[in-house]
Amino acid sequence: MTTPTPHDGTTSSSYMRQSVASNQLADDSEPLLTSHAALILLTAVVIGCLVAGLTHLSARNPAAAALAGLVGAGASIPVLHTLIGF
Repeated sequence: MTTPTPHDGTTSSSYMRQSVASNQLADDSEPLLTSHAALILLTAVVIGCLVAGLTHLSARNPAAAALAGLVGAGASIPVLHTLIGF
């Protein structure tokens, strides 16, 4: 096994630590969200925006619209998780 060297040809322990750290980052490159979770959250946000918009049109109360949108988005997540199965 050869010792990694920087471009100037000298060996340095700090260079070896940096190369090991960069290799660990490359090996653990899993996505933060799966496509299933991203689709569910995006759909829940759209549903929440629709509920908030309709509530605002009917009640003319922005606080009630925001609360209804948050409740609509939160309530739709478990339902979407069971409906959208990969």
